[in-house]
Amino acid sequence: MARAPSLALAVLLWAAASQAHAEVPECPPVEPGAELSAEASPDGAAASVLLILPKGAEGAISTEGLELGAGAHVVESRFSPLMCATVVRIEGSAGASPASLIVSLPERAAAVQDDIYTPEGAPAVGSAESAGQAHSDPYRKQQWAHDALGIDAAYAVTRGEGARVAVLDTRANEKHEELHAMRVVGSATDSAGQHGTLVAGIIAAEQGNGAGIAGIAPRAALVSVPVCEPTSRGDTCRLYAVLGGLDTAWGERAQIVNVSLVGPPNRALERAVRRLDTLGVAIVAASGNRASATPAYPAAYPWVIGVAATDRSRHLAPTGPVVDLTAPGIEIVSTAANGGYAFASGSSLAAAHASGALALLTAASGGDVARARLALFGAAKRGGPNAPPALAPLCDALARLGKPCPR
Repeated sequence: MARAPSLALAVLLWAAASQAHAEVPECPPVEPGAELSAEASPDGAAASVLLILPKGAEGAISTEGLELGAGAHVVESRFSPLMCATVVRIEGSAGASPASLIVSLPERAAAVQDDIYTPEGAPAVGSAESAGQAHSDPYRKQQWAHDALGIDAAYAVTRGEGARVAVLDTRANEKHEELHAMRVVGSATDSAGQHGTLVAGIIAAEQGNGAGIAGIAPRAALVSVPVCEPTSRGDTCRLYAVLGGLDTAWGERAQIVNVSLVGPPNRALERAVRRLDTLGVAIVAASGNRASATPAYPAAYPWVIGVAATDRSRHLAPTGPVVDLTAPGIEIVSTAANGGYAFASGSSLAAAHASGALALLTAASGGDVARARLALFGAAKRGGPNAPPALAPLCDALARLGKPCPR
């Protein structure tokens, strides 16, 4: 067995502890114990678990009592302000089960699986081509969602000035002609991802610049926080990276966090999104693209706004059982990673529309995200007793903020 702290773990914990100045107030205690599967990955991939180490009363991090399984080793660690603890990622050999990586835990520590989350959007159905419209944004007439949500009328009141939005996804292409104002924070790769670029463009592509499309909130401050890596099986977003992305969003003072990713429930993820909600940050997530009785997380958590996709006729696309809001998400044109434009569908794009709408309302409310959220849901249209509310024209919500659109 490998006992800790080893020299490598001690160095990592020292580095993580040096970040503790970013800690947020009123941290609840970490619930100790392990929730790890005894089943090995069916594809033989190396198991990965997260060790959650809270600071003691004296402010120190203790690994006393920690014992790792055979072949287990520490890969990386960081202090998480939202978790109020140091998070350590531990990997095992191929074919090992998550439960076999940790033999015993320190008294107040917890261990969870390093679950995988995936971007939730259908592949692009084709590249956008200009129809030669005389418009400052040539593809604007193909943005049917803008018409459904009355975005042009809302622009007379707000374009998102001062609102701050973080997108946790694949890296968005900051070199795209529509995303020059966007920043990329904390990226481990220089490669732009299609999914993150599509989501970013819907929220805050430049408006009136003579190119492409217009974002819902074109003057909002947009930050791309890459949490996914390309693999042979598609984009993979480990929980360790997602938790780090949520911390980054908090550090960037984001008011709205878009997480168009889906995966299993995990108590570490639950703790992080609940903390953000408590701190006044709105989290918007995709509710999934498959008709299933199994909820998609983080959308299904009560502290997250789970969004499903609708088409031009407001018909609901297949999705999971927990939906807080519906928004346009079918045949949506947006910015592409190659610098062009593409159509795509899915609840990821619906979540992006909801995030953009919240950004407009947050700007109109003087930065009050809670008021913006109340206005958004207060104006939402309900199609029936069992139907989730639909994102309404933004002027309806702006009127609830005392900022009516000009007639």
